[in-house]
Amino acid sequence: MNAEGAEATLWRYDKLNMNPLYNAATIRDVAREAGVGIGTVSRVLNGGNKVRLETRERVALAIRQLGFRPNAQARRIQRGRAEVVCFLLSNRMFLNSFHARILQGVEDCSRELKQHVLFAGVNYDSTTVPWQINLPSILEERGLFDGLILSGTNHPNFLTRIQKMRIPFVVFGNNLVDFEGEKYFDQVGYDGFRGELEAVESVIGLGHRDLMFVGDVSYPWVRVRFDAFMKACRDHTVAPQCITTARAPNFVDYGEWAGGRVLDQVHRPTAVVAVNDEVAFGLWRSFRRRGVRVPADISLIGFDDREEALLMDPPLTTVRVRKEEIGQICLRTLLERLRCSERAFVEKTLPTELVVRGTVKKL
Repeated sequence: MNAEGAEATLWRYDKLNMNPLYNAATIRDVAREAGVGIGTVSRVLNGGNKVRLETRERVALAIRQLGFRPNAQARRIQRGRAEVVCFLLSNRMFLNSFHARILQGVEDCSRELKQHVLFAGVNYDSTTVPWQINLPSILEERGLFDGLILSGTNHPNFLTRIQKMRIPFVVFGNNLVDFEGEKYFDQVGYDGFRGELEAVESVIGLGHRDLMFVGDVSYPWVRVRFDAFMKACRDHTVAPQCITTARAPNFVDYGEWAGGRVLDQVHRPTAVVAVNDEVAFGLWRSFRRRGVRVPADISLIGFDDREEALLMDPPLTTVRVRKEEIGQICLRTLLERLRCSERAFVEKTLPTELVVRGTVKKL
């Protein structure tokens, strides 16, 4: 495509409703203002070094005076490379630390590869028909990005909507809910079952036979970890105890609520397996209020290796999920898809790592 064919148009966005507003400033206007040809403006925009400094400065001045912004998609087509991906966080708070780490990995990798990352959020109900899901404005506007990284919690109806829009995407697979059938997308995740299994086996290996699992199994990723807990107990002939009902609105509150129930057991466990570090943090706070010491009176292990793990005293023994690496692999996988759309879909699973700190004692 030549420079004239890739003529750029300025799109501005109203800060409140994100409606696109057309602005007449084009690459032709910049060329006319600077007194150069369209090809010269194109070379300046694309970083070409065969333009004299005086001419480059004149073009830059014209761009500033006219408020010109090139159409990013047209420039990407000219360069023959993808530069912009959108990280879309579904059904999650923006400050969720787990997914923030995944985003950090995407950003770190994009900086290394000289790509660009946009961020958006979406909330939808799993029962909404695909074409009635309210999309963020950035998805409604074509040409702003090349592909999507879907993080947060996603359901089949939303994936169907994205597929019908013909947007290439990769999914964070651990939080994909109720998907059945052949997968028509790439996904990246971690081995939550193996990670939990090894963690529980390590606790049993330290002599603990009275174990309790705490976690709301209505979440599919919690169910995976619960299944691993039960397998470890069966394999080692340990009679498990469990608190798995849906209760509190967030994981820390769930842990605090469950802490009272743990301590009120007639046969109190010697070790509690929390489904994640947030639940573990809530349990730890509940135990402290009751004067129960970790690990002197009761051992505790988490999962994820979040910031909460280091806020506890002593620091929490947990299972590390390599969140930043998940983000990096998500981006690389998406770029591979954009450059070779016909290749087979892939599922990439990262191992986890047991991080031994100070909350599990040997009996």
